[in-house]
Formats: sequence, C-alpha cells, structure tokens
Amino acid sequence: MNKDFTHSFGRLLAQFMHDKSFNSHKLAKKIGVAPISVNRWINEDVTNPRCENVVEIINTLKLTDDDGDQLLLSAGCRPRNSRLKIHTQVIHELPEKPESLALPGIPTSHPAQFFGRTDVLKRVRRAWLQPAALQHIAIIGDRRSGKTSLLKYLQYVNQIPAADLRVEQPQGWNNWLPTDFQFAFVDFQLATMSQPESLLSNILKQLNLPVPKQCDLINFSTVLDDMLDKPTVILMDEIGSGLQASDLDAIFWSNMRALGNNCADGRLGFVVTAHEPIHQIAKDNRKESPFFNIFGHTVHLKPLTEIEAQDLINSFSNALTPEETNWLIQNSGCWPALLQILCDERIHALESGETTDNWKAEGLKRIEPFLYLLQ
Repeated sequence: MNKDFTHSFGRLLAQFMHDKSFNSHKLAKKIGVAPISVNRWINEDVTNPRCENVVEIINTLKLTDDDGDQLLLSAGCRPRNSRLKIHTQVIHELPEKPESLALPGIPTSHPAQFFGRTDVLKRVRRAWLQPAALQHIAIIGDRRSGKTSLLKYLQYVNQIPAADLRVEQPQGWNNWLPTDFQFAFVDFQLATMSQPESLLSNILKQLNLPVPKQCDLINFSTVLDDMLDKPTVILMDEIGSGLQASDLDAIFWSNMRALGNNCADGRLGFVVTAHEPIHQIAKDNRKESPFFNIFGHTVHLKPLTEIEAQDLINSFSNALTPEETNWLIQNSGCWPALLQILCDERIHALESGETTDNWKAEGLKRIEPFLYLLQ
C-alpha cells in the first residue's frame, strides 16, 4: 500500500491497523504498551511516539519496507531506507503513568513499576556523582534478569513528576536525582541499530542535536564534542547483539572508546548491558576492543532482597496471605520476572473466584522456561 508522506502518523497507523485487522487492545498487547497509548496516537494527541515503539508496530503488523518507512517518517523517525533523510528534531514521548500492573515478560518503562535494586542504584549514583567526569558502567545479568527495566528506570526517573513515583522513590539515592542529565537509549536487538549511520543519527535525535546529512563517525563525534553542554549517558542494551553486527566493526568501537574518554570534557558516559562479561562477548565475536577497558564499574544483577520482593508482591495485591507471600518468594527466588509471572497467576485465580491451590501448579509451569535464573 502506497500512501502520501504528508499523511499523519495517526491516520497511517489507523489505516494499517484496519488493513491488518488489529484493534487498539490487540496492538497494545503485542508491543507492550497501554491501549490508551495506541488511542492517543490514532487520535493524534501524540504525534511523535518513541521510535522504538514505531519499529515494534512495523514488525508486529508485518508492514512492507515502503509502508514501514512511511510510518517512521510520519512519526519523525529516521526511515530504514538510508536514501531517505529527515532533518527535524523530535520531542520524545515520556511513558505514561501506568493504569495497571507491569505485564509479565515485558520490561517496565515507567519508573513507578520498577522495584528494588537499591544496591545497584547506589553504585550508579557513585559513578555519576561527578557530572564532569562520568564513569562508565557495565551491567551483567542473565536474560530476564531485569537489565532493560533498569535502563528504562535510569532513562526516565529524572523526567517523571514526583507525584507519579512511589513514595520511597528514587530508592538508594537519598533524594539525589540526575536532574540535569540527558539520556539516549540504544536497543541493539533492533535491526535498525546494526547500521552505524542509523544508530548514530538515532542517538543524536534522542539528544535533540542536529543530524548531519552524512552521519558518519567523524561528523557524529564532532556534533557531540561541539554541542554537548550537559551530562549525557548513552544506554546500550544487549551490547552482545551489537557486537554481532558486521557493520559495527573495530573502528566503530574504538571511536566509542575515544568518545568515552575525551568527549565534551568528560560529560559523556556509557552504560551497557550484557548477559555475560563484556570482554568475553567481544572475544567470542572477534571484536576485542579497548572500548571495553573503560568500564570501571561492573554490576552483576542478583535477585531482589526479600523486603524488595515483598514490596513488588504487595503492588500486585494486598489480599495475599503470609503463606502465599512466602510461597511466592521461595519459588521465585526473588527474581522480578518470576515474581511477576507467579503473582499474575495468583491474581488471575482470585479474579476467577478459584479457591484451590491449582494456581501454584499453573504458575510453576509458566516459569519453567526461566528456571535457569534459580541456578
């Protein structure tokens, strides 16, 4: 289907959803947002959704390359066809205050849905206490251990009104917030992030910096060095996928090291996540680089403490008995992903009026694929 580029994002989205027999609830569930978000896009209350959401829509609706690029363009995002250029800045949409609990299997995006990790957050604060000399952090954890949720918390916690946070937040920071910081989030699992030009231009757009017509390493570095005037952190999720991208070669990673050491008088920091030590991943992909030597802080994600786990359980329901709470803690090992699944199963049983313990067996079946977390 060919549509005129002047069509708004909302109109194009509505047409594509109609063509693919998707309603707001179905699309929202598939891409991990609230149905009200989809309705706001369609009604044009929000005209520039986050580009990663647009990419998820394209993949979910299985749009053609041309239709996908038109949808990206209409949202103010860079199209995947590198021959097309845009030069407008984008005001990115903040996550809305959640109207429901975090969905099992989907990383949290709103800080109010993020629980625990107090010790990890204290370490992050130490690395960022000197905004003119930001230190770099590597976060290591198994799949489903909460790496993406942690990055999203760091990205948004300083932008969300205090009234939309929980009373005890931001935990571990003693009322300190990276107030003047700005963040760019890179998900290396997205195909668009495997190409240097689309990756670098995406970072500049998130920082509301001008995107050069030829956004190569030289021009990207020049823009950052000349125009960064506040502490800036680039959050790189699943860097192992980035190392598998053939176009992100040794020269690319060496340039990232130079930026991390010298850019903007120390105001640029990196936080990367991986499921195993980054040096090992780089070696396995034959892309060993000095870039991975700049990470002076390595944090290994562990389960929540029992107190943190109880806080997460209580956010699902206050109707659980002490015995049920203890069962949830013991069988989840206090891992957030497992807790969410088991709590979801318990809430489903309560809402269905079930009075047996069958929910426990069902919950244990649902967490079977992720029991490696308990090893």
